[in-house]
Amino acid sequence: MQILRSGMSVEARRRRWRVVDARAYDECQLITLSALGTKDPGDETQLLVPFDAVEPVQPHGGLRFVQRRSWRRACLDLLSYRFSETHLRAAGRARIDLLPHQLEPAIALIRGHACRLLLADDVGLGKTIQAGLAVAELRARGTADRVLVVTPAGLRDQWAGELSGRFDIAADVVDFQAVARRAAGLPYGVNPWTTWPIAIASIDYIKRAEVLAAVAACSWDVIVVDEAHGLAGASDRHEAIAALAARAPYVVLLTATPHNGDRRAFASLCGLGAHGDKLLVFRRTRETIQSVTRRRVHRLLVRSSDPERKMHALLADFSRAVRAERGDAHRDVWLALAVLHKRAYSSARALAETVARRLAALEPERHTAAQLELPLDDHGEADADDEAPRWSAAINFHDRALERRLLTDLASAARAAAVRETKVSALCRLLDRIAEPVIVFTEYRDTLAHLARHVERSAAILHGGLARHERAAALRAFAAGARTILLATDAAGEGLNLQASCRIVVNLELPWNPMRLEQRIGRVDRIGQRRTVHAFHLIAADTGEHRLLASLRRRIALARTEIDAPNPLGNSGADSYEVDGDQHAAKLAIAGLAASSAEGATARGEPHTASTDAYRDDGILAAQRLTTERACVVRAADRTRVRPRDQGPVATRARNARTRRRLNGRILAIWETGVEDGWGLRVSSQVIALAMVLARQPPRQMDARWLAALFAAVERDSLQLIDAAAERDSTEVITSVSTFIAARMTREALIGAALIPAGFQPGLFDRRAHHAQAAIRAGQEEMAAAGSRRLAGLERRSALSLVPPRLRLVLVP
Repeated sequence: MQILRSGMSVEARRRRWRVVDARAYDECQLITLSALGTKDPGDETQLLVPFDAVEPVQPHGGLRFVQRRSWRRACLDLLSYRFSETHLRAAGRARIDLLPHQLEPAIALIRGHACRLLLADDVGLGKTIQAGLAVAELRARGTADRVLVVTPAGLRDQWAGELSGRFDIAADVVDFQAVARRAAGLPYGVNPWTTWPIAIASIDYIKRAEVLAAVAACSWDVIVVDEAHGLAGASDRHEAIAALAARAPYVVLLTATPHNGDRRAFASLCGLGAHGDKLLVFRRTRETIQSVTRRRVHRLLVRSSDPERKMHALLADFSRAVRAERGDAHRDVWLALAVLHKRAYSSARALAETVARRLAALEPERHTAAQLELPLDDHGEADADDEAPRWSAAINFHDRALERRLLTDLASAARAAAVRETKVSALCRLLDRIAEPVIVFTEYRDTLAHLARHVERSAAILHGGLARHERAAALRAFAAGARTILLATDAAGEGLNLQASCRIVVNLELPWNPMRLEQRIGRVDRIGQRRTVHAFHLIAADTGEHRLLASLRRRIALARTEIDAPNPLGNSGADSYEVDGDQHAAKLAIAGLAASSAEGATARGEPHTASTDAYRDDGILAAQRLTTERACVVRAADRTRVRPRDQGPVATRARNARTRRRLNGRILAIWETGVEDGWGLRVSSQVIALAMVLARQPPRQMDARWLAALFAAVERDSLQLIDAAAERDSTEVITSVSTFIAARMTREALIGAALIPAGFQPGLFDRRAHHAQAAIRAGQEEMAAAGSRRLAGLERRSALSLVPPRLRLVLVP
């Protein structure tokens, strides 16, 4: 099978094409072609050789004279095609601003410095673009044919649009409907997930047992996880992504808030997909990249009404009664009580509904027909994090009569406080004074509905229970100005890009995780925001919520010490110490207790990370080089009129007086050389210019035959000079590409070693365990075989060699 290379002219399907990209496999080659000629110029298609008949166009080998305009176009084409796999390739064609910090992660990947990245920049600094660029660069090198993007359900369409609009990467949003449609058209037994090269799916869909088994049975080159902070703790989400990341050669994690003050959770996040290899953590702040956006944080202390104070007092009585019965050492008791206090700080209405459900459960059971709870979101299309939490059995009383009496009084007080809530009133007054779009965040969906009934201005509502079209309609209404207020929960607020339509965020209550505050403010404080951003925190002054500020400051201070995390509270915080953040916050908010030094201590084991400061200068240099490259590509954009690169050298005469003075009687020869891999594919193209001083006067009318004879006479000396000039660049390319391939091979070997089948307990009377183990073993053997094939291909590709120099352009005085 003849190897086709980028830049060659070919004939296929009765048309002439130019090879834009070529990827070699064991028995075939996938080539991307761009049309030449007047019929649909620039039209692209992909063919599979040898299954499609593709014939190279035989080059014109002799040197010939052309018009100066044609020579300049050929020169621009040669310069625009020049590339090296030591540099970024896809970034020049991407529709992105060339910001140096956004280029650094992709540079680290292509140099083979790591296979796992954590992109942890401040909110709004372009982590999606960085991840998309990393994928595009890997695909340009033929090492990322299959990519899985895992994201919250509300961000799937946004990811598809970013990949397509910025990087020309066609990605499919995969949900239960897409799987069902695809499976209906496939033969029985074919895994539909194997048919999507670039798939985008929600984490809550992926984590389902039957879905995870199908996804994990596929071989993915890259796993991209957005909003990865949701995987930091022990959960079914974490286990699902850990299983997928452990089998992927490349893992890219994205989160603006990787550290919430809990080192154990941060280490868990950093360990996703680890096989003893290091993780590169890219953490840049707005100050680092000199963001022009200013932020002002306002803390508004709201004095509670008498009914609200009574409600909080009765909630404190209930908490003390629970602690008296269960004891203070029980962590689950503190966390369950924390949920009740969170509900009270969110709204009296939310607490009243929670207590009412518990009172209903305490009623004697009646033997009447009941409607079972329907699994309305059985496919992970919604986010239930903002739903009202279930009552925890950890705070149930043995004395049901006492529990019923305490809860009845609490429910009555909560309903009375909900008639006129001071926070809601303060919010309405604040909204009346702000004559521009505002985003209001709260933690729970029922509080959101409570606010919607009291806010007088037209408001769009966004929460985790909305369908895709409902969410899109709400965002369109807010962005277009049809709704000037957006009421949102955290479950729906992740990943929103609202900097073009808003700059004000109001938090109805303090989330107990300090990084949630940063996520909320980051919806408007992003790249592209030109105005000062304002964040308002409404805090109940005479409740435990006010005491929470101290806990939040400590956790923020610890996170700032660890990874220079942002400070959404707008102050420097207090000295840090290591505690279980949730339990400590609960004790402080409920009883004003400080955690002991031993309480909630986390492991001191540090994740295996590496510094990324060394890439700053590389990002700046890459941005400058890509800017120049783009200028050449734009000027050579009319590719239908550019000389095909597989033709012979062309020459022209310099007519410009300035150019002739610079030549000073010399002949300028431009050669092309480079490096190719073991598949015969070019990994670098280097352009070298030689100025030839003639020993005697040339003929008055130099023709192509005279020039050809001249270059034939000096070819040996010219090649020696070219080899000497190209040696440094060629050595750098070979070293860099070898390191990149070696890193991938090392990762593949680690993954293969981890795919050892685990032991199992056979059944005594049935064969189900045997069948299940056989299926697992078959899947692992298939993945191991695929890994072995990839290793063999990488080993073959690592045989790098120099490309013989070719004369491309000649300029004569």
